[in-house]
Amino acid sequence: MLQTRAFQMIRAISFVLIFLVCMASMGAAFAELTKQETEKKLVKVQEKIRNSQQKLEQKRGELGGLEKQLRESEQNIGKLNQQLTVTETNLKQSQEKIAKLQAEEKQLQKQLSKHHNILYAQIRSEYQYGGQQKLKLLLNQQNPEKLGRNLIYYDYLHRARLSEIDKATKVLQSVNEVQAKILQVEEVAKQAKLSLLNEKQSLEQAQKQRKTAISSLNSNVSSEKGKLENLESNEKQLKGLIESLRSALADIPVFEKGKNFSKSQGKLYWPAVGKPSNKFGQKRNSARSKLYWQGVFIPSTEGNNVRSIYHGRVAFAEWMRGLGLLIIVDHGDGYMSLYGHNQSLFKQVGEWVEAGEKVAAVGNSGGNNKPGLYFEIRKQGSPINPAKWCVKSAASRSPASG
Repeated sequence: MLQTRAFQMIRAISFVLIFLVCMASMGAAFAELTKQETEKKLVKVQEKIRNSQQKLEQKRGELGGLEKQLRESEQNIGKLNQQLTVTETNLKQSQEKIAKLQAEEKQLQKQLSKHHNILYAQIRSEYQYGGQQKLKLLLNQQNPEKLGRNLIYYDYLHRARLSEIDKATKVLQSVNEVQAKILQVEEVAKQAKLSLLNEKQSLEQAQKQRKTAISSLNSNVSSEKGKLENLESNEKQLKGLIESLRSALADIPVFEKGKNFSKSQGKLYWPAVGKPSNKFGQKRNSARSKLYWQGVFIPSTEGNNVRSIYHGRVAFAEWMRGLGLLIIVDHGDGYMSLYGHNQSLFKQVGEWVEAGEKVAAVGNSGGNNKPGLYFEIRKQGSPINPAKWCVKSAASRSPASG
C-alpha cells in the first residue's frame, strides 16, 4: 500500500516537473517569436518612412533631387565613419598585439642568452677539467674513490649540458614562433592602414558631395517662408513616424522588471557632452513662427559619443528629412528618446541598449551647418521637457558606466 502511494506521488511530481519544463520552453519560444514579430513591425515602419521620403523627393522636383543627393551623401558618410571606427579599432588592436609580441620576444631572447651563457660556462668548465672523455677516465689508473667522484662530476656536467641544450632549443623555437606571429600581425596592420587611407579618401569625397548638396539646397530655399515650410513639413513627418512606432509597439510590453523610466525623472545623464543652446518650448526661427522647440539642440564636437539615456529597445535607426541620421529608443510605458543629426549610427532596429551605452556619434547630418545633437523625450507621442529628466552632465559620466 505504501509502495503504491509512493509510486503515485513520484508520478505526480514527475508530471509537474515535465509540465514546468514544457511551460518554460514554450515561454522562451513565445518570447523569441514576440521579439521577431516586433523587429518585423519596426522594420516595416522604417521602410514606410523611407518610401514616403522618396515619394516626397520625387514630388518636389529639383528641390527633391537635391534632398535626395543630401540624403545619399549623408548616409554614405555615416557608413564610412562606421567603417573608419572599426578599421581604427582593428589597427589599434594590431599595434597593441605587435607591442605585446615584441615584449614577449625580448623576454625570450633574454632567456636564450641566459641559456647560452650557462652552456658556455659548462663547456669552459669541462675544458678546464681537461676535456677528458668518460672512457679515458675509466682506463686511467687512479684511486677508485677519486675516479668515482670524477665520474659523478662528469655525468652531472653531461646531464646539465643536455638539459640546457634542450631548454635553449625550446626557447629558440618559441622565438621563431613569436617572430612569425609578429610578421602576420604586421601584415594585418599594413592592410588596415591601407583600408584606413582609402576610407578617408572616400569620406572626403562624400563630404564634398554633401557640401555641394547643402549649398544648392540653401540657394533654392533662401526665403524665411521656404525655411518655415520645411520645418513644418519635417515636424509633421516626425509626428507621423512617432505615431507609427507607437502603433507598432502598442501590444508589446517586453521590458525588464525594475526598469521603470517614469521613476528616473531628474536622475538621468544628458546624452552628449555640451550644453543645450535653446530651451524646450521656445519659439523657432522668428517671432512670426508658430513652431516651438520640441526638444533641445546640444552643440558638441563632431564624433563625440551619443549615449542612450536609459534602458530600452531601438525602434528606429535611419536617415530622416530635417533630422538626418536619427535613432529612436523606446523605453516602455509610452516613453521614447530621440537623437538626431548624428554622424553615424551604431545600433540597429530591434537591438536592446542600456543606460549610457553608445548608440551614435555626434554629427551635422540633415543639412546642419554646425555639429551637435538634437534631443527629445516623448511621452505617449507628445514631447516633454528633457531638462526635467536629464540633470547630470555627460562629461561627468565615468568611463566604466559605458
